[in-house]
Amino acid sequence: MKPKLLFIISLILCLMFSVKSYSQLTGTVVSISGTVKNALTKEPLTVYVVAYTEDGKKVNAARSNASDNGYYSLTGLKPGAKYKIVIEQPRYLKETYELYVPYTTKYTEYSKDFALIPFSQGTAIPLPVPPFELKKTKLRFGIESFLEPFVREFVSNKNATFEIICYPDAPGEPTENLKLTEERAKSLMSYFISKGVEPERIKIKGNSSTDPQNPPPVEKRAKGKRYIGTTYIKILNS
Repeated sequence: MKPKLLFIISLILCLMFSVKSYSQLTGTVVSISGTVKNALTKEPLTVYVVAYTEDGKKVNAARSNASDNGYYSLTGLKPGAKYKIVIEQPRYLKETYELYVPYTTKYTEYSKDFALIPFSQGTAIPLPVPPFELKKTKLRFGIESFLEPFVREFVSNKNATFEIICYPDAPGEPTENLKLTEERAKSLMSYFISKGVEPERIKIKGNSSTDPQNPPPVEKRAKGKRYIGTTYIKILNS
């Protein structure tokens, strides 16, 4: 290896070590703040926001304030570390956010808003991202991350039962729409079963007409922004 290249590598390593050491010596602190709200009603919530290290050690906790738009501020994080920011609240799905804090010698504040999904009997929860492409019945690539909170809850809570409700993408032939939406619901049911949810705890429902709560837009959408029929997870028993 050429001497010049060795010098550059050594210099980079020294700089990295210096930043890490300096941040430890000066006690550089990093914070994360934002709001916590009900994902459906947008109502601000009062909950505990807790930070854990990678190995599960509790670092600090903060309480959001419903009277202050659900605002929270969690401090005590350190540069060069990875954290899990966790919110566990009765009657809501557990929320987890992973945060990596790069090495720094300056005070840094990250921003993260949380929208907690209510989990109570009778609640119909619209999936925030359509799990299907237009007129398709196969689950779209990457939807697993949006379904993970539901999987986690249904696997751990053996008493919970739910119904998958799918709506078509557009008005059309009722028979075809019903077939499309039933196949979509079956695809989601198969996914939950593959993750360990017992089939007897799942009901499915297709529809021949579009969602009355979230109908297709009257005006033409921008290119690439297609309307996809809504999919709901309705909690029958929690």
